[in-house]
Amino acid sequence: MLLMGTTLKRVFRLLVLATISLSAGCAPTLQEEVALGQQTAAQLSAELPLVRDAASVEYINQLGNQIARHADTRDIQYRFYIVNASEVNAFAIPGGHVYVNRGLIERSRNVSELAGVLAHEIAHVTHRHGVEQWTRAQRANLGVNVLYGVLLGRAPSGIESAAIQVGGAGVFSGYSREAEREADEAAVGYLIASGFDPNGLVTMFETLLAERQANPSALEQWFATHPTTEERIRNAQAAIARSGASGMHLTVNTQAFNDFRARVSRLPATAGL
Repeated sequence: MLLMGTTLKRVFRLLVLATISLSAGCAPTLQEEVALGQQTAAQLSAELPLVRDAASVEYINQLGNQIARHADTRDIQYRFYIVNASEVNAFAIPGGHVYVNRGLIERSRNVSELAGVLAHEIAHVTHRHGVEQWTRAQRANLGVNVLYGVLLGRAPSGIESAAIQVGGAGVFSGYSREAEREADEAAVGYLIASGFDPNGLVTMFETLLAERQANPSALEQWFATHPTTEERIRNAQAAIARSGASGMHLTVNTQAFNDFRARVSRLPATAGL
């Protein structure tokens, strides 16, 4: 997950406040996951400055779904959104909704690098990492409500409930290192299956590491919750070596991507408002 700050709190607040019922002791079903994603995405779409340019939105969805078709065998309709923000950032929510900042698109040098980020976010969905976080948050809040009932004989007040929700969102505000490693490795397979050079995932990480050294504040959002370390780069390189991708003819770049990135770069800062 590549998300922090105000947007991070908003996403997890929406997830924690989602009204999808959860059976005791059970993770959400696929139908519940899709409903959860639709509910959260509808609220995010009303709050985030999304790019509405039809050609740009069509391209990111074509690219993302080219990968998703080879990644997720479940009956989920993936949707991809461009957030009109210059910060480097991307995140996914349950049910197949993936958000990418224009700042990340503008830093992608070729289609394989952007595809690598999309594949990583799709992997978070296919491995249900967001669903796991949401389930833990729901159970944590249920536990607090029960505690209130036992100790105070009443449910939390409106103000107290709001504080509980914010606190729960903070606890579940980032994926574990194991989840990030799992998403990286899965992304390698997804990229190869969909015809993209998986080395784009590595070169994107390398580019961002180099930029961080030159201008740390510009990449604060990316590294705050999605630390791109030399170890993760080595792990991705090892996964690529095991895959045998070196002998395959895989796509590194296309003119369509170049046109897309140029189009996004020309959009005004208020394009999504």
